[in-house]
Amino acid sequence: MKIKKYFGLLGMEIPLFLYMLGSYLNYPVFQNLIYEKECLLKYDQNITFCRNVSAYYDDKDIQSASNHFYFISSLTLLCPSIVTTLLLGAAADYKSIKIPLIIPYVGCILGTINYVFQSYFIHTSVYLLLISDALFGLCGGFIAIISTTLTYGVKTSIRYRSYRIAGVEGAIGMGGTVGYALSGTVRESLGYAATFLIILGVQLCALIYLLFRAKEMKYESTGPDEHTYGITALISTTGKQLVTVIREFYRVLAKSRPFRVILALNLLAFGVEMLIFSGLQDIQYSYLRYKLEWGDKKYGWFSGLSYGVTTFAVIVFYPLLRMKLMSDGMLATLGLFFKMISLFMFAFLQNEAMAYSIAVVVMFNRFVSTGFRAFISSLIEIQEQGKIFSVIALLEGITTLIATSIYNNVYPKTLEFFPGLLYLISAALLLVPLIIVSTSDFIVRKTPPEVSEGILNSHNDVIDEVTSTGSNS
Repeated sequence: MKIKKYFGLLGMEIPLFLYMLGSYLNYPVFQNLIYEKECLLKYDQNITFCRNVSAYYDDKDIQSASNHFYFISSLTLLCPSIVTTLLLGAAADYKSIKIPLIIPYVGCILGTINYVFQSYFIHTSVYLLLISDALFGLCGGFIAIISTTLTYGVKTSIRYRSYRIAGVEGAIGMGGTVGYALSGTVRESLGYAATFLIILGVQLCALIYLLFRAKEMKYESTGPDEHTYGITALISTTGKQLVTVIREFYRVLAKSRPFRVILALNLLAFGVEMLIFSGLQDIQYSYLRYKLEWGDKKYGWFSGLSYGVTTFAVIVFYPLLRMKLMSDGMLATLGLFFKMISLFMFAFLQNEAMAYSIAVVVMFNRFVSTGFRAFISSLIEIQEQGKIFSVIALLEGITTLIATSIYNNVYPKTLEFFPGLLYLISAALLLVPLIIVSTSDFIVRKTPPEVSEGILNSHNDVIDEVTSTGSNS
């Protein structure tokens, strides 16, 4: 594939990168802010004491209170975002591809404005931070941003599905790398409020890009009567639309098609992996703070390095291996294998040197989500791409809810005897998706193309074309 044509595929990866940059600038700072506000509550608003991570890094009461608040924060964000993501997914298939892209960014910006105020008035209640979660969640949250971006990319570049998805993963990784690396350093230099203002500026740039660069697609008119007005009519229409969306999602999963069982099993496997990822992401800052006395600065440096390594791998190695040697399912299997090793190392973490050595092992972690999304997408017809990515987004929302409920409530109880227990259990559970995706990939690749009724045959023709073009790079 020619270099010019490859970069011509870039589109919504740019605002996604900006969103991820802001999101990962926010994440360690937000975690640190929670700890500081919980500390201020416990230690009579002693700001000097609470700014010193080493002074109370092993305070189990604050650890428990912070994880409990993060659990409530996640619920406030995810519960409304699941419903909104369903509606945005349907709109992307039948109404508009541009508006569903924009709505989550608006909610994100409103939430960040609240963070500016809540961090400037540092002594206010930690629970006022939930306003941001509610605003973002009502607009779809991060689940909707990922889902609508993937839908837009696949719908506008169906011939380059695997590479477009890898590009999205690359944008996520680059944003995470830069955002994580700068987060604690920027916060320490400028303070909370100024950091959130920088994040707000980045998010506004992403929104402006979408407004001017996102392209609309042509749709047949299937909406409600344009002469219907009023709040009652709007609520009624929204309710009917939600029922329709759920029914259509069921049809996607229940429809008679080649490899229907494989599709269902891989959605289950991907759900297990997302549950583990979400749960460990929720507790990782707390875990490293407890084990190594890290604040947002050191945590940001470590996470930035890890994301940098995984991003380089998904941008460079994934397309090369996909074109020349391996299928999407095989690459997902490779990622799962190394992820299990990294989680085992995390479980027995002892010092900073050991922590940084894990950054090498996690190199292939992003192969998991990229491989799963591309493999599942290859089992679905073109006109169902929007729905299947919304199904994945819905699955991500549900598993994240379950994960945040389990990990944030169980982790504080493990501090008394073995803080790494959840990492060890998670590594063992990853055997389930590893076996499913590796077996499924083998079955699909060994099945004659005519059995698939053209779906996979068409997909393979696309890959062959991309591969042959890529040999001329």
